[in-house]
Amino acid sequence: MTSAKYAALSVSLLLACGGGGGESETDDGSTSSGGSETDGSSGAPTSTDGESSTGEPAPACEPGDLGDALEWSQSAAMLPGFLPALAAGPEDSVVLAGGTTTDDAFVELRDAQGAKVWSDVYAGAHGHDDDLLDVAVDPEGFVHVLVREVILNVVAETMGTFDARLVVLRYAPDGAHVWRWERERAPVEPWGTYFPEGRLAADGESIVVVEWAHNQPVQHVRLDAFGNLQAEVPLATPDFLSYRVRFDVGADGSAVLADTLESPERLWVGRFDAHGAPAWSVEFEGDELKPGSVFAVPGGAAYLTGSLDANPGLTFSLRKFAGDGAVEWSQPLPVESTDDIRFGGALRCDGALLLVGGTDKPPQPDNEWGQRRDLWVGLMGADGALLWSFEHEFGPPFSWGGGHTAAFTSSGAVVVSGSFLGEDGSSSRPWLGRLSGG
Repeated sequence: MTSAKYAALSVSLLLACGGGGGESETDDGSTSSGGSETDGSSGAPTSTDGESSTGEPAPACEPGDLGDALEWSQSAAMLPGFLPALAAGPEDSVVLAGGTTTDDAFVELRDAQGAKVWSDVYAGAHGHDDDLLDVAVDPEGFVHVLVREVILNVVAETMGTFDARLVVLRYAPDGAHVWRWERERAPVEPWGTYFPEGRLAADGESIVVVEWAHNQPVQHVRLDAFGNLQAEVPLATPDFLSYRVRFDVGADGSAVLADTLESPERLWVGRFDAHGAPAWSVEFEGDELKPGSVFAVPGGAAYLTGSLDANPGLTFSLRKFAGDGAVEWSQPLPVESTDDIRFGGALRCDGALLLVGGTDKPPQPDNEWGQRRDLWVGLMGADGALLWSFEHEFGPPFSWGGGHTAAFTSSGAVVVSGSFLGEDGSSSRPWLGRLSGG
C-alpha cells in the first residue's frame, strides 16, 4: 500500500464469487511484538444480542462530551503508515490498521494516550503488495483484520494478469495471532483481473465479510469464531454494478449498498439483513445523483452521503433512510466538496453519525499554493442536526490535507485518521488525532 493511494488532493475514505473457506489455517507470514501465535482458541463467545455467554452484559451507550478539543496528534514517523481503518478496543484504546511503506498490512493497539500496546505486520503468503481494507473488534476484545492479498500480478507490454483474495486475520486481545482464513475461488484466466473490495464486522461470536468485485455478485460471508465458514449468500443487487458502488457492514452483519445505475441513470440504495436477505431498496432518477459513502444503522436504517440533488453543484448532502427505506430527512453538509469525494466516519451507539473529510479555505496568500484544505470532523445527530464540528489546519508549507476515517472509543472519545501534504509537495503523510469526547 503506497502513499499514492492516499493522494493529498483527496479526502476520500478509506468502508466475488467462488467457494467457501473450510477449516482455518495458521499464518507464517506474520511477525508480532505482542506474543506468539496460539492455537484456535477464541475465548468466551458472545451471543448475538451482545451479552457474553458468561452472563456479562454488553457495555452501555455512554456518549462523551463535545469533541471540540484535540487531546493529542501523531503524524509521519510516529505512525507505521496510512490508516484507512480504525476500531474501538478495550479500556479506551483504539485499533489502527493500514499499510506500511513496504506494501504490507499492519495492525496496532494503542492506548488512550496514543502509546503502542502491541503491533503486527502481515507480509502476506505470496510476497506481493497487500492492502488493508477493514478492521473489527468483537465484544471479547479479539481483533479481526480484512486484507486484500495479491497472489498474482503479471504486467506485460499492453495487458496483464491480476489476482487477489480476501484474507481475515484474527488476533487475541494481547496481540497473539490466532488464525488466518482465506476466501477460496478459482484462479483468474490469463490476462484477467480479480480485484476484490470488502468490509468486515464482528457480530457477537461471528465474523461477517461482504465482498465485491467488478462483474461479480456481491457475497455475504459469515464465519464462526474459529474461522470456519458458516454461510455464504449472494446479495440480490442489480446487475452490472459500477466501479462507484459503495457499501458498508453494520455491527450486526447487515449490509447497505449504493450505486449509480444506467439506462436510465438513477441512484440505487439497497439494504440487507444480517443473513444477506433483502430488506428494502429504493431508486432515485437523475444523472447527477452520485453516492459518496453509506453507513449501516441498526434496525435496518441507513445513512447516505453524496451529490443527492438534481443540481448538486458543489453541494454535498447527508440523507437518512428509515428501516423500511423511506427517506426520513436530507441535510446539506456544511462542507463544500468536489465530485467523487467520500466522507469517512463512525456510527455512535445512539445513532449519531461522525463524518470526517476536508474543508477548503479561501485563498491563502502566505501558503505555498495560495490555498488551504483543513481536516473537518462533524457529528450529525440522528435527527440530522449538526451537534458539533471541529477543524484542524495541518500547517505550512502547504496546509493541505483531510480525513479518512474515525472511531469512537469505549469512553466516547473520537479518534480520527487522515493525511496531509508533506514538505516535499509531492507525497502525503499519515495523521492520527484524538478529540476529547464525542
